[in-house]
Amino acid sequence: MERSEREANLRRRILGGEPSAWEELYEDCFDSLWIAVARKVGNHPSQIEDVVQETWLVAVRRIRRFDPERGSFRGWVHGIADLVAKNAGRRFLRDRKAERPLNDVGPRAAAPLVDRDAAELLEASFASLPARYRTVLRDKYVDELSVTEIATRRGATPKAIESLLSRARSAFREVYRVFAAPPDERGLR
Repeated sequence: MERSEREANLRRRILGGEPSAWEELYEDCFDSLWIAVARKVGNHPSQIEDVVQETWLVAVRRIRRFDPERGSFRGWVHGIADLVAKNAGRRFLRDRKAERPLNDVGPRAAAPLVDRDAAELLEASFASLPARYRTVLRDKYVDELSVTEIATRRGATPKAIESLLSRARSAFREVYRVFAAPPDERGLR
């Protein structure tokens, strides 16, 4: 089934009140959404969680506006996340501005929220994965290939690719959690 057909079917199921359809979209998009938001807001887990959660709430409220013929659900939800992250960034800057003394003005006040540590954390986590995991994740989330396209490219079945993607996402989450944890929680003290 083509992506737009599959997503149109999931949208119909969602509008019909079927929670498992949301679960499918959530599973398809969550990891890439988390990574994209982390790149935007930096290594601030609570801020990442807030933006991701608010993004899903907006998507739930606006699912009727999603049109699979115009683009993928992943692209649509990432667009929502961009706006939510920008708003969160403005709130963050506004709150910081209210806290800072009046004589503290200048270029530092407009520093971007994305910090290099977060990007390095993502890159290190990704680089530490086995090559087969890196390849399948890159195919899925960077090249935005469908499971069927990846299967064809690798000479595998779609089910085997789904399984590999699931293991790769789990491995990435685990490595990221370890790298993101404070040193005393990693056992590196």
